[in-house]
Amino acid sequence: MKHVLITAIALTASLSSAQTELQAEAQTAAQTEQTPAQKSPILRGTAISGNIRGFLRASESPYLVTGDLLVDKASALVIEPGVILQFTPGSKLKVEGQIVAAGISTEAVVFKSAARTPKAGDWKGITISGENGSELRNAVITDAENGVVIENTGLNLHGSSIKNSTGRGLYIRNGKAEITDCEFTDNQGAALHVSNYGEASLDNVVFKKNTVAIYNSNLGYIDASGTTIQENGYGILDMGNSHLTLKNSDISKNTVGASAADVLDNSVSESISGNANDFTVDSRTVAGALSEDPQIFGIKKRITDPDEKIGNLIKSREKESALQDSTAKSWNIIGNVMLGGNYHHVITGKSYENTFQVPGFGAEASAYLLMQSPDGRTIEFNADLSADSWNRFSPNPVTLSYTDQVNHLVLGDFQKSQGDIYMSNLPIFGVGYTMSLLRNNADMPLFELGGFFGEARRPYAWNDRHPLIYKEYIEDGELQAQRLAYGASFKWAPVRRFDATVGIIYANDEMEDPLLRDGSSRSTGEPMQTSFTMYADGNWLFYPGDIELNGSVAVGRADTADVAKERAANKVFSEAGLNVSSMGTLRQLMNNESRIRTLSDQELYNIFGDNTTLTRSQMRDSLRTLIRDAKLAKREEDSDIEDSRVMGLNWGSQNFAIGASLDWSIYKTTISAHVKYVGEDFYSAGSPDQLSDTREFGGRIEQEIRDYWTLGFAYQINVENAANHGNTNLFGLGEGTRWGFFDEASDSWQEEHELDNDRTKYIQNFSLENTFKISNNISTRLNYNLEYRTQYRPYQLQVNQFYKDGVFLDDWFAPRKGKKTIELTDNENSTTVDAERWAQYTGYAIEDYLASNFQERIFRHTWAADVSLKQGKSIVKVGGVLSIRSDYSKFYKDSLANLLDLADSTWGKMGYYFGGADYLEHTYPLSWTLETDLLQNSLIVRPRFKNYTRDEMKESEINVDEEMTIPLMNKFLTLGINGEFRYLLTTWEDDGEQDETEMDILGGLNVKVNHTKHWSSEWFAGTAMYLRPDSKRDEYTDIYGGIRVNYIF
Repeated sequence: MKHVLITAIALTASLSSAQTELQAEAQTAAQTEQTPAQKSPILRGTAISGNIRGFLRASESPYLVTGDLLVDKASALVIEPGVILQFTPGSKLKVEGQIVAAGISTEAVVFKSAARTPKAGDWKGITISGENGSELRNAVITDAENGVVIENTGLNLHGSSIKNSTGRGLYIRNGKAEITDCEFTDNQGAALHVSNYGEASLDNVVFKKNTVAIYNSNLGYIDASGTTIQENGYGILDMGNSHLTLKNSDISKNTVGASAADVLDNSVSESISGNANDFTVDSRTVAGALSEDPQIFGIKKRITDPDEKIGNLIKSREKESALQDSTAKSWNIIGNVMLGGNYHHVITGKSYENTFQVPGFGAEASAYLLMQSPDGRTIEFNADLSADSWNRFSPNPVTLSYTDQVNHLVLGDFQKSQGDIYMSNLPIFGVGYTMSLLRNNADMPLFELGGFFGEARRPYAWNDRHPLIYKEYIEDGELQAQRLAYGASFKWAPVRRFDATVGIIYANDEMEDPLLRDGSSRSTGEPMQTSFTMYADGNWLFYPGDIELNGSVAVGRADTADVAKERAANKVFSEAGLNVSSMGTLRQLMNNESRIRTLSDQELYNIFGDNTTLTRSQMRDSLRTLIRDAKLAKREEDSDIEDSRVMGLNWGSQNFAIGASLDWSIYKTTISAHVKYVGEDFYSAGSPDQLSDTREFGGRIEQEIRDYWTLGFAYQINVENAANHGNTNLFGLGEGTRWGFFDEASDSWQEEHELDNDRTKYIQNFSLENTFKISNNISTRLNYNLEYRTQYRPYQLQVNQFYKDGVFLDDWFAPRKGKKTIELTDNENSTTVDAERWAQYTGYAIEDYLASNFQERIFRHTWAADVSLKQGKSIVKVGGVLSIRSDYSKFYKDSLANLLDLADSTWGKMGYYFGGADYLEHTYPLSWTLETDLLQNSLIVRPRFKNYTRDEMKESEINVDEEMTIPLMNKFLTLGINGEFRYLLTTWEDDGEQDETEMDILGGLNVKVNHTKHWSSEWFAGTAMYLRPDSKRDEYTDIYGGIRVNYIF
């Protein structure tokens, strides 16, 4: 096997800001719905899934793998020392190209379960089948179903450990692995399994506490030196017609030293002694008890010749050294190029214009190149280009980077991310540079100096075409300034277990004279601003490595010349009762009103809150009206602030943000906690969507009760609008108080702020989770979550004497026997009511209110259960989620209202409908996946039902997703079929039964042709129908087709 990149990539350990391309894919919808608190059994981290290539940086570690990762052909993935990848249940890393985990002895690369209390088999493992050899140096692979599976490729495994797998630790079929200085422990199946033309070379390898240490089956080839095999069930399991030699090795203290179907080589027999049984002949029984051999689907397999003998195979093996490096004197180059074309035909309803999809012909192209030198230098180029009749040329992203042991330079598009509070995600089109100086005792950079400069947001000029919306032109008031961002940082890592970083971020908006762009003097959709942020971040890992602490502090602010206009627009939204946390989304909608029709259900509920009983179309219509009102308010607002912003004025406690977290593992117990404080005036261009004036406290404890049962408790409280435009409520738990503990605000403060908008909101979550792993093939979860929201709102109940509201129809006003009545006439309709009670009601019209001082108190209970069954090549998941929302809101000043015994629906006509938005929702996700050589199939069915109290509103929805892949003609052709179906019916009572329907039908067919080893083409066609019979302007059909040609080098 070619010894690819062993020296070269090991030197990339100094990288600190290399570029990674992550193409996110949708997660499996069959997983049971979870609230944020319910997700806490999973560790936190930078979420990644889908196609991946380039570098995974330690600065963004740990990573949370939320779905399968794929390194496709001609791509390479390089993982820096110290990176931790945490895999959610059922996920895997599939390498069809090349992977290099460049760990060092003091900073391993870790592949592990994302569960806080991990178990063997939690995730699928790593499969490698690329043409170029891969390398895992100083890696830890734990709790997988199969640690590493290789086929049709080579692997160098050095200084690594593979442990606690349920199937195989390392499985080799028609491939070669060089294994040095490694350890295999606690693997429940076979630690090392070589079969069917597989080859393994071992040097200084330890096998301990495995069911089977080395499993050598038909046509397997193993040479081992300096190998220790102790405390295993079976040291050697040899099935015959194979090759196995040992040198300077020890097989002792095992239950069985060796079980073989044929005569073992003398070198093996001489190494066996001191076992409970040195030799047995039950090899076939033992092999039959192990799980079936792992499979890598979708690759060409070498057919096993049943008549082939191991002796003939040995004679025909290649004579060149497995460690020969053909790239020793030259750069190694891998990559791929794609060119494609497509056509879209879009059909809309009569009299409605297509603003959904660009019609006609389009083109696309992409290129990826990774060059690596023998001394560790790398050059990486990545570009994705597209063109159509609307966006004639769209390059995004285009990135070029250079890396050596000291320098890292990146040009073009890249992402900057570090701490959540100050730089969660900052996209840059510009230049970034990092210099690594000296080395610490862990052979990591002692100092790192970094900086970047570039465009963080592109400008939108008046009458420009909107890059994301077809036939949408930028209008006055929707313009977007160019945002230029600058940053610098200094990192100090004196030892492996501690590092500290300090840095600054500066950003400035330019409209009239942007850098390398056309300018404009018209008004923008968002306020022009200049911002400055300073931050510090520290990470501590306490011996023996089971206590992790992180702390960060930042101080930042933004000076804006348009603050008065911005507040005028925000006032429109807040007075309409929209959520404060959605202000960022609302500002985006002001820039792009057309996006309203594409908002998801979750986005709509985030804006209006789950207290609303509006239908989706009503929410969208309401948004359109509010957006126009907000634009008008901005135009009418006269700002007295000149466009001469001065940084550094009025800095104070509200300009700070602080975050800290703790993770502590104690045997079978895991404890975690976190706190966050964000001041009302804090702003950082690196985290532009950070909600200001918030507090957050959370904690979790998880305990492994039994090997099969894990129990977890979690609690979290989020506080919004904590200070509420003042220097109060420091800790967030006491609105209107100075320090914000649990004491109550004074009566005078309560009276003064009774009718304020945007009072402090408290959102509390408590969760209880039970996970049962009944066997390797059966697991189940039983979870409960309680969400409790409280907030004072400016609602009042008032008398409404207008007959059209229908208050007089309440049963409380019905005539009583022996009591006087009066007749009320409304639109020629007469109603007889109790005269005394009607007089009592109307008499209260002189009062300011019937009830006031309103506190919203909303409970939401969620029960969730699911079970996963694995049988052969199939996995079936069945689940159920039940949610109940209950309204226990209260008016504290309600002495007059208590005298009226009215129905909740009647109170709704006077100011608040108690329980009107209550609902019961139940969902039943079902999925089935099948993965064989002949067929890969995924089917997901998700029925959902929701019943509201108000207007007898009901929702019935079903989603069906199907995806199938069929390899044909020995994988010369690969046929792909996919389809999606969604149907939603909403009904409610409003002068008779009303209904509203939505239906989506999507289908596609693609054929991939592998013309040669390097050339392939993909032909695709499909249609997408979005049927909206009750909102014709949002209805369209897209019929498309195209071709892509790929070349791999």
